[in-house]
Amino acid sequence: MASPYPSGPLPFIMSDEDFKFHVNKETAQVLTRIEKPMVVVAIVGKYRTGKSFLMNRLARTTTDGHKSQSTPTGAGKPKEDKKPNYVTKRDPGPPKADKDEDAYTPKDKFKFWKTKEKEHSPSEKPTKSQPRCEGPLESHPKQHDRSTSDKAHRSDLQGPTSKGFTVGHTMQSQTKGIWAWPVPHPVDKEICLLLLDMEGLGDSEKANEEHDIWLFIMAVLLSNVLVYNTEKTLDNKSLEQLRYVKNMSEHVRSQIFSRGDKPSILENHLPSLVVCVRDCALKLVWDEKLCTPDEYMEKCFQIRRSNSLKDEEFNRERDLMCAYFKKRKCFMFPMPADPEDMDELENKLSKKFLKVTEEFTSHIYQIIKYKNIDGVILTGQLFLQVAELYVQAQRSGDMACIEGARKQVVLLANMQAMEDAKRVYQREMETLLSKLPVDYKQLQRHQEECSKKAMALFYRRSVLDRNHEHEKELLDFTMKEFERMKETNTVRSYSVSKERLEVLYQLLKEMNADFMQPGGYQKYEAAMQELDEEYRATEGLGDEKDKAYKDFMEKYKDRAKQIRIVDKALTQAQQEEIKRRTLERINEQQMEALKMENKAKEADIALLNSQQQIIMRMFNDKLNDIQKHTDENIREIQKTHQKEMDSVKNKSKCVIC
Repeated sequence: MASPYPSGPLPFIMSDEDFKFHVNKETAQVLTRIEKPMVVVAIVGKYRTGKSFLMNRLARTTTDGHKSQSTPTGAGKPKEDKKPNYVTKRDPGPPKADKDEDAYTPKDKFKFWKTKEKEHSPSEKPTKSQPRCEGPLESHPKQHDRSTSDKAHRSDLQGPTSKGFTVGHTMQSQTKGIWAWPVPHPVDKEICLLLLDMEGLGDSEKANEEHDIWLFIMAVLLSNVLVYNTEKTLDNKSLEQLRYVKNMSEHVRSQIFSRGDKPSILENHLPSLVVCVRDCALKLVWDEKLCTPDEYMEKCFQIRRSNSLKDEEFNRERDLMCAYFKKRKCFMFPMPADPEDMDELENKLSKKFLKVTEEFTSHIYQIIKYKNIDGVILTGQLFLQVAELYVQAQRSGDMACIEGARKQVVLLANMQAMEDAKRVYQREMETLLSKLPVDYKQLQRHQEECSKKAMALFYRRSVLDRNHEHEKELLDFTMKEFERMKETNTVRSYSVSKERLEVLYQLLKEMNADFMQPGGYQKYEAAMQELDEEYRATEGLGDEKDKAYKDFMEKYKDRAKQIRIVDKALTQAQQEEIKRRTLERINEQQMEALKMENKAKEADIALLNSQQQIIMRMFNDKLNDIQKHTDENIREIQKTHQKEMDSVKNKSKCVIC
């Protein structure tokens, strides 16, 4: 089976000329194929600060598309990447999309780059590269030579999806909108690591602060690890974009009917924060004491003790940052190379820079808490559903609602899981059709196995069904299907039993002359006794064989009377004995039928008890799995579930009684 992971990053959320978001349909199709839980890492920061480089390292790839040797902690020593292909200058890209959401597709972009590639003949000289700008790998004012620029320029024409996230050396922003790259998680292959490279904030070409705020909010809402990339130090200017948290309550609400939430409410839905300070040349000394990057960050996040209005605004922003991002981590990156080596940066990344990069990637790899909304663990399809809801809110000018997103993904996931479970149950039950009729116990065992498979699939693919709506609907469906199968089995059993009796009685029809004479009734009774024994010894007749036999005897009772009348030799005593034996046989059959009916009722009660035990066990397993990765209050959910199951159990007992 082909891998669901693409070979490179894909355009995910783009914006039109009016700065309205839309989801790329081709990327949406890729995400829906990923059925594993996700760890979502988004990176934000000012444009041209080297965000894409960090994301490429997390994807364990260099910008020329080759796998790097970066490994998680404990998996071996990292090796330096060789000859990364950095872009010095590139075409401004395809024209801006109009209001049609599908105007800016990967196919259009590919055609644009191929057209531009044809325009550059081999003899044409590349445009002189502009001075490098602010990124940690682009902070030196020197320029590439023409051969390097031409090589990088021609490589970039192949399109960003043929390598990693686009890294450039010009002052123009390279990443537009939000690009996504799902890759297998290096620590746990059963998890998808989804990398989101956000458009740089503060792009002078854009000059739309509301658009930047929404980009920041999308990064916060869609990720469970937010990487904030800045330069030099953690002063007020470097934390400028991070201060967009003060706009969260104006654009996001946690509940459907709320119009603004306190930080204490929203903080439960926000990601952990990883701050990356790039090109740091200062020593980590505070109050004449050495400090760690984390200690330095916490110092910078401290409030100022002053009564001035300026410091009051400063403190309010710091309080919000600390309230929203309870879990924080900081990495201080030195210059990637000595200034005199910047022209050969590909081969001369410093060991200190690589060491911090390795510590950063290892830290991210160790975060394997799933992206979730109120305990709803997101897979590719559910993540896409959440993103589309937030995009719709941005387009309509409404507030993004976290509770609304949770309800939508719960409904979608549980409905899909329920339908898949129904199909599995039907398919498994139908495997017994060719073997019908079977006895009730065998049918019951088969139903239990099919129900276990269906419920296991439902719990594996569904999210926590708090009200048990879909769980109950699935259970009702399985019981109805079981009743339908029982009816089919009953009809088949009666039909097969009837056919068997007719075959056995055919011999008695051929002996009719022997019965129509004195002593013939005794012969008829003996022949019927043999028929009864042979019929009882026949296997595979099902549970309706007694009813079929009773109806058969009722059908041919007149013939027995005719034979008895003809048989003048029978004494009154013999006739009484025959009548007695006939009555005893009828009573035995009735007692046997009553026993079978009682056994069927007892089996139905046992089946309901078994179904309840299975559901309780699977539900608890689901709770235990969620408890490992979310901060939900599991005890309250368990109490609710127990009350529901006790209610169902009491109702079931009443119905059976």
